[in-house]
Amino acid sequence: MTHAELTRFFRHAADYPAATRNLRNALINGIEMHEAAVLLAVVFRERQWQVLLTRRTTTLPHHPGQVAFAGGRRDEGDTDLTHTALRETAEETGITAGYWQTFPPLPPYFTPSGYTVSPVPALSTTNPPVYPNADEVDEVFYLPLDFALDKKLYRRRDFSHNGQTVSTPFLPYLHYDIWGMTAMILYDLAERYEQHRAYG
Repeated sequence: MTHAELTRFFRHAADYPAATRNLRNALINGIEMHEAAVLLAVVFRERQWQVLLTRRTTTLPHHPGQVAFAGGRRDEGDTDLTHTALRETAEETGITAGYWQTFPPLPPYFTPSGYTVSPVPALSTTNPPVYPNADEVDEVFYLPLDFALDKKLYRRRDFSHNGQTVSTPFLPYLHYDIWGMTAMILYDLAERYEQHRAYG
């Protein structure tokens, strides 16, 4: 995919529906929520587009050891959710805002812990150096975008909340188990890309 094609897709990605997000959000809706954002960060490295992901430290109180996008809760000083995603990415990975071309946030995902998490698509035509924050991140690694956009590579896992269950995607990649909200964002991105190619 060329830079122009990926830019065009990210510009309009929020316009396409994502069924998995809607099903899961319906189970969690109704509790008090706090705003948060993650950077759906795609870099050009090793002659292909790749998604930047982190593996959280095992000492964190929430979601220890899980694969995640860089991001976190919106602070009072953040001007918007894009600011939140860029600030948190800089704090966790050392990659500053100047490396990223950002696009409109995708609709939020609800979490049982009470957050509405908005993914902010972002591109870097370079491979920025990373300086992981050891207090939060054990590892930064990369998932080829072509792999993430192939819906056939995903498997299914049940998500239960308040006595109800929905089937949600997870993505095995090398020795990583990409699941939860991270896998849903990636799967929904693949769904949106499928629609973009058909109708965009």
